[in-house]
Amino acid sequence: MGARRTILAARIFERASLRLAGVAVVAVGVFAGTASSAAAWNHGYSISIVEGVTTLPEDSILSTSASAPEHVTVTLRILRGGAVVAQDTDEGGAWLSQVPQVGEAVTLEAPTGSGQVVGSVVYDGLPSMEAGVCAGSTNFSGQRTPGTEVEGSFFTLVPHSSYVATRHGGVAQITSLVGSAFGGNFLEPLALGETVSAVERRQEPLAGGATFTYQSETQRAVGACPVPPPPPSPPPPSPALSGSILKLRHITLARLVRFGLSDEVSINQPGTVVQDLYLQQGSVPASASSVGHVHGGHRHGRRRHKPKALLLARGSASAASPGTVRVTLDLTPQGRRRVRHAHSIKAVLVTTLHAGSGAKLSLGRRAIALHR
Repeated sequence: MGARRTILAARIFERASLRLAGVAVVAVGVFAGTASSAAAWNHGYSISIVEGVTTLPEDSILSTSASAPEHVTVTLRILRGGAVVAQDTDEGGAWLSQVPQVGEAVTLEAPTGSGQVVGSVVYDGLPSMEAGVCAGSTNFSGQRTPGTEVEGSFFTLVPHSSYVATRHGGVAQITSLVGSAFGGNFLEPLALGETVSAVERRQEPLAGGATFTYQSETQRAVGACPVPPPPPSPPPPSPALSGSILKLRHITLARLVRFGLSDEVSINQPGTVVQDLYLQQGSVPASASSVGHVHGGHRHGRRRHKPKALLLARGSASAASPGTVRVTLDLTPQGRRRVRHAHSIKAVLVTTLHAGSGAKLSLGRRAIALHR
């Protein structure tokens, strides 16, 4: 039993040394007689879980341990669905060379045989470190159990014939504890060959002035940083804008006055279809939706320009996706006056497609003869 206490004391002393000293040298078997020192270091009860893999994977760090005041015999158990998976009983603390699975409970009975559980936790596998905690980075971030404090450190393990020297590297600066996340940084970048550690801890009072502390630690060898994902591929180029007038119904002047002119136009991408109906007399623009078309002309110097054609009717329709839209052209005030008493007119229909991308396409002119 003395040997078991020696191993337990050595491991507790190792954890304390990593946090309190610049350089620590740990050797199982060289701490004979330090059980009382370890007990003095912990004035209450505690459960500690350590998992992960260091740069010395052959030296397993997996353990579930407990500490207690000196001369108090305790029983440490790992439970799965109420059934005992593993347990250890000893004076001043207990130790198991395994860790619970996520969802399993860890309990500490003190004193042994009393049935009194002074501490119990359900293991959630935390803390964990993000992939960005890696060689060349100062980042220290990950997930924690809400309500716990977090510490971080990195160190180098140097094996010798009978012991392992632990050269302390640095301590993380914790800058954020929000919900289940933690964040911070190291003062110098991590390097390959080092081991990085994340520790979460919470403490609660017990009757009689004692305390119960739960501590969970994850260690891992510092690895290369993940390769950033390639940038997203650019979207494929939009097809060339195209379309056509599918159906242009015959209409009389009387119906034009009452209902306007309707037709169907196809467009191969989201956009707008604009149509203008001009009196054939005068200068007809090459595309629709130009503004200010009035009957008449003007002089520029000595050259007389051909008067602009009268805009009889205008309409537009939007297409949310490629397909066919119905366009209804309504008479302008000038157009209404022009066709109200006319027996027949010759007109020109100008259709223009406007894509959401900014592209523009004129479908050309369509001559229309309208009769009373």
